[in-house]
Amino acid sequence: MNTGQSLLSIVALLLLSLTVLRVNNSILTSDSVMMDSKFGVLATSLATSLIEKASKKAFDANSAEDAVSNLTQLTPPNGLGPASGETPPDDCNDFDDFNGYTEHVANLPSAEFDMSCEVKYVNPNNLDGVSTTATWHKRMTVTVTSPSSPDTIRLSTVYSYWYFR
Repeated sequence: MNTGQSLLSIVALLLLSLTVLRVNNSILTSDSVMMDSKFGVLATSLATSLIEKASKKAFDANSAEDAVSNLTQLTPPNGLGPASGETPPDDCNDFDDFNGYTEHVANLPSAEFDMSCEVKYVNPNNLDGVSTTATWHKRMTVTVTSPSSPDTIRLSTVYSYWYFR
């Protein structure tokens, strides 16, 4: 084998090595994107499930049994959260019992998640803000994080109370 053939063989092996590295890099990138997507879907599903559980509850502890027709009858903003003896998500009777709720979800096969929930009164003219007084509208924000994912999932919903005379 002469010098030209040896040089050509070395260049061919170099090109083959670069191609293999490029393919491997593409596969690893695709797997990473796929896992991030999977974790995002799981986190979104967990947050949605918690919002659905809360939305099945009464608007306020005072409206769980009887209708409320005056804002002064509602729980004050500093009283939002579970009453004594109540433990969300299952043992509570109203939407704002989820305020301050946290959960570590470790029973999924692919990742662990940390969920936290916040419930605040909101003014219908500014749903992004927080009302310092009771209103007919409460916003729940569920935040889901995971050490396996760089993303934080945050979902919000507004739950309103309607009273018809």
